[in-house]
Amino acid sequence: MVDVVRRSRRIPAFEYLRERDRMSVMFLEQLRREDYRHRTVMDIGTGTGRVVWEIAPWAHHVIGVDRDEMRLREARAYAGVRGFSRVEFVMGDAETTAWNAWHPGPLDFVTAHLCMSEAIIFRASRHLRAGGKLILGTHHTDHWRENGRGSGHAFSTDQIRDLLTENGFIAEFLGLDSTVVECADLLDAERVLGPTIVKKWVGDGRWEGLADSFGRGPRQVTLAFIVAKAVKLAHGPVSE
Repeated sequence: MVDVVRRSRRIPAFEYLRERDRMSVMFLEQLRREDYRHRTVMDIGTGTGRVVWEIAPWAHHVIGVDRDEMRLREARAYAGVRGFSRVEFVMGDAETTAWNAWHPGPLDFVTAHLCMSEAIIFRASRHLRAGGKLILGTHHTDHWRENGRGSGHAFSTDQIRDLLTENGFIAEFLGLDSTVVECADLLDAERVLGPTIVKKWVGDGRWEGLADSFGRGPRQVTLAFIVAKAVKLAHGPVSE
């Protein structure tokens, strides 16, 4: 059983704001350790293609899947500017659609950065070849814990490990990458979280929970990500 690699740091809000829109460093490290030459990759929840751009210069074929057509149009435009001819972006729901609708053969890699569910791991296991790899990054249960409810789409490391095992994978890497962002006040927290999240939290009560947390103790926001890389076993599930 692979041990959990734990990495943690504390940084002030102004420093975090310089890197807010970057992908997890731990996720990027695992992504960049693979050889994508002559390989077919499917990126789930691709958005505007951040993961795809890391892989596209080397891979034989990359398919980015997302439910947001506007973001996919942006990704397609950028692929055209960069001249990536072996990249395609398709609109679809990766949790409910059999992935052979987008690629009929087995996949060599499946990547998913901040788009994770039991259904995605289930379907990845059925469309990866034996020896193929799933590389994922998702929220840990400590993510945003200061608001009293955390993230609605979070897992523990044990949950991810169990889901991988149940679906015919063996974990090659399992990591927890945590950052505590120190805020001077709630205005700092607004900047760290961004307007979309703040608006959602105001509506569902989590902003009030964060304000209470700031009033009682340290003024901070915890960001915690699980990163996993797993190999599809030959005897695992192979069909939809």
